[in-house]
Amino acid sequence: MKLLKPIKKLFFVFSLCLLVSNCNSNGRSELIYLYSKNKLQAITILSDYGNNERIIALGKVRNRPKTDYIKLDISEVTELGDEIGVCWLENGWQLVNDKSKIIEIHLDTAKYVVKTSWYEDEDGVPNAAFYRNANCYTVGTLGYSKIHPNSNGYIVRE
Repeated sequence: MKLLKPIKKLFFVFSLCLLVSNCNSNGRSELIYLYSKNKLQAITILSDYGNNERIIALGKVRNRPKTDYIKLDISEVTELGDEIGVCWLENGWQLVNDKSKIIEIHLDTAKYVVKTSWYEDEDGVPNAAFYRNANCYTVGTLGYSKIHPNSNGYIVRE
């Protein structure tokens, strides 16, 4: 019986540490790189969940750039609904983060388009179907989510 008491304490401490680390990360990735199928284009998604802000940056960066980015308010984006759609164009891209709000624009919006709501179907229901066509995909920010369709590009989470 004396052996069980230290094991219970160790298990409790381990469980507490695991709980704290999972609560802090919120299960969502803070840094995601989106790549086109040919890997010639890249988008960086930098998320600060504590401040409900997201930076969508041109190319691959590790920190908030001085230029070539759009800042979003993601306070209305739910954890389960936090999905990004991207379509790679010949000279640029179009990206959507549903229920976000654009706060700052420091990007050529003629080439790089950021939308804050999904396209709607004929019944007015928002859906991601447009972003699952050729040269497009969707990906959730939850760490376990995959891209759909997975043949249209690549992602890296850090």
